[in-house]
Amino acid sequence: MELLDLLYRAAGLFYEPMFMQRASVAMALLTLTASACGVLVVNRKLSFFPDAVGHTIFAAAALATIANLDVEFSFLALGAGVGLLITFLASKGQLAPDAVIGLVFSGTVAFGLALASRSPQGSAGLTRFFLGDILTVDDNQVMALLILNLLTFFVLYFFSNSLTLSSVLPKAGGRAVIGEYVFGAYLALVVMVAVQAVGVLLVTALLVAPAASGRVLALSFKGMFWGAIFCGALAGQLGLWASFQEEVNASAGAMVVLANVFFFTLAWVYRRFFPARGQGRV
Repeated sequence: MELLDLLYRAAGLFYEPMFMQRASVAMALLTLTASACGVLVVNRKLSFFPDAVGHTIFAAAALATIANLDVEFSFLALGAGVGLLITFLASKGQLAPDAVIGLVFSGTVAFGLALASRSPQGSAGLTRFFLGDILTVDDNQVMALLILNLLTFFVLYFFSNSLTLSSVLPKAGGRAVIGEYVFGAYLALVVMVAVQAVGVLLVTALLVAPAASGRVLALSFKGMFWGAIFCGALAGQLGLWASFQEEVNASAGAMVVLANVFFFTLAWVYRRFFPARGQGRV
């Protein structure tokens, strides 16, 4: 817990309330993870993967009510299952990733609605998953985000090269196949954590927008990666700060996503008027 105290003291330079210090640290950790894995999401054309996994919360809530299970446990199990299912179907090469995601997404939502129709009370209490609430995180959730960042380092260190290669050469095989399943399960976990922070409706933007900004600004994978990290981390803190201002008084998750979209707009305008050497105007 000494590490948490150190992080909170750093956040205390900008915020006095303890809940804002926790939220600032949690947002920093979440945006680092989301921005890093978002690079692979964009490069592998999986931009709607977060929607497919995030919307399993409908089915998870209804299933938890019917079977008397914990909602978050049901969400974890179903979300991981959906992530692996998408990876399995996409790896067969018979359908493009977006078609697979669309099919699984539709089936997941329909399954959730079918369960909810049998148990209408199953949809109760889902507001926090729709909109997220980063301001209510506790020490245990911040520690979980720290662990998730370590997991991110592990996944990217061992599998980013093979995953990038397989996005260009789908038949790469070997380690790439293993990496695809590891990344599918890991990305589902990131989505499920992000849903609790910014909500189902905004989770895709949190993963895609920083990577899109990095891709517009950079000409290499390395440049895209660090550009996404910078844009995502800065947008996370600026969005959180803006939501805390009395003049704004808006949802933290929404302001973070708006900040990310603003940075993407700035990046696009910059590249429009100042194209990189050897690059046409975007």
